[in-house]
Amino acid sequence: MSFFRKIALGSLLAPLVLSLACLSTPADAKASSSSKKDDKTSVQEKKKSDKKKASKKSKSSKKRKGKEKSKVSNKVTIDASDPKAFTKALLLEKKGIDFEVVGEKQQTQLKIVPPKNEDKSHLDFSKMLIPITHEALIGSKYGIRDHRLHRGVDVNVIKDEPVVAALPGKVIMSKYNSGGYGHYVLIEHDHGIQTLYGHLSERLLKIGDYVYPGDIVGLAGNTGKSSAAHLHFEIRYGDINIDPETIVDFPKWELKKGVDRVSKKKILNAHYNMQRKLQKENAYIVKKGDSQGDVAKWFNISIPALCRLNNLKQGAPLKVGQKLIGSK
Repeated sequence: MSFFRKIALGSLLAPLVLSLACLSTPADAKASSSSKKDDKTSVQEKKKSDKKKASKKSKSSKKRKGKEKSKVSNKVTIDASDPKAFTKALLLEKKGIDFEVVGEKQQTQLKIVPPKNEDKSHLDFSKMLIPITHEALIGSKYGIRDHRLHRGVDVNVIKDEPVVAALPGKVIMSKYNSGGYGHYVLIEHDHGIQTLYGHLSERLLKIGDYVYPGDIVGLAGNTGKSSAAHLHFEIRYGDINIDPETIVDFPKWELKKGVDRVSKKKILNAHYNMQRKLQKENAYIVKKGDSQGDVAKWFNISIPALCRLNNLKQGAPLKVGQKLIGSK
């Protein structure tokens, strides 16, 4: 082929190749643009699905939080540092109410300090707790029994149930007495008041312990001179015994009205009236043939107790006409 023919053929092919290139370019551009649109659509759809998932998660988490809040709102919280925390917990448990004790109990010692401007003519029992955690009848009242003074009340209880401190104070006696109280705890409170808890199956406090109302003193029992499980509970003001039923309505498990101002004069008068009755009842004149055992049986006390009260030597014979007592 000659040189001029080659040039002519090249000149003919060049427009054809250019036209083909122009025809193919829009298709590729369309393809790339459509792929870009598809990518954008997929990204948008993914974002939408992610948003839906996130909203579902937030709704479910809100529901869970709502349920958790409802659960928490139904639960009663008790502050562990509350002096009445134990008693509150016992009462809620008996009522079937869900509760939770939060915080830590304060370990600081309780100081018994009389308040300023103290009312010297009255005693305040308004903050006193009943030493048992349920309604209970009195098995034996305060007063003269078996020719001697029954210094407290016997409260019907279930063996080994908790007995709690009635007032804040310090334990001044925790021991076993075989002739009467059995295991007992004596606590000293403000203003010369003392409370005694007798016939316990177990003592959970020792001398020197400081207690708050509601702290467990021990477990109710049948130790000492006792025919059945019961709590012997006494309230004392110095050497004077106070009838617990003047302060507590035991069957209803509540304090009586007016216990925020209990007249000391009224307490003293009741005590002295009881002592006058006791002088008549609490005296035995020895007759011929009487032994220590006979007199102890008459008073319903033990022979060692009779000898201790009357400064007698155990087993020594008694003198006719001798006056003996069964309690002080």
